[in-house]
Amino acid sequence: MTRARILQAALMRFSGGDYSETSLKDIAGDVGIKAPSIYAHFDNKQQLYIEVYERSIAEHREYFRALIAETATSEPLERLKRLLLGVPDFYRERPQLFKLHLRTTLSHNLGRERGIAEAFQVWDTELSATVSEAYLAGVSRGQLTSMPAEAFTSHFLALMDGLFLQKAYYSPAVYDAHVAQTWGALERLIAPAAPTETPS
Repeated sequence: MTRARILQAALMRFSGGDYSETSLKDIAGDVGIKAPSIYAHFDNKQQLYIEVYERSIAEHREYFRALIAETATSEPLERLKRLLLGVPDFYRERPQLFKLHLRTTLSHNLGRERGIAEAFQVWDTELSATVSEAYLAGVSRGQLTSMPAEAFTSHFLALMDGLFLQKAYYSPAVYDAHVAQTWGALERLIAPAAPTETPS
């Protein structure tokens, strides 16, 4: 129970302030324990941060895994749309995780930590496979224009990353407009235009 409370308090502290300025004493105070008590659960602040991040990525992964399962029988284009829009949908109700992920992404040192980099790469590989699968299914059915699957997947994930970063810099209204425009542009790019009827 104490470990879980430490992790929750650490999430709030790390997402709300700079890593270097957050002390174990602050986190311990939020939990109602003395700072040395944290060492019974974590070796140091770095290990605590990594576990907080790994847990946040696990929540992110489970959200998208559920979305992937939910859309398994959807048309490929609809499935891709749901995956792309999963970015704003996930963070809308998880502002603390958004702040934590943004701080980690923008911090050169934190983003390269072994546990953090590995947690991200594992999830990136899983998501890439799903995006590629959905895209290739659409191509095979003649529903999507054909290009190398690797190129499409890279483009798609770059759009997801862009929507993540834009959330930090735009008002909700402008951000929502960017999300809609991003999907609209991608749909026009990959969905073949309906054939026009020639006059008889």
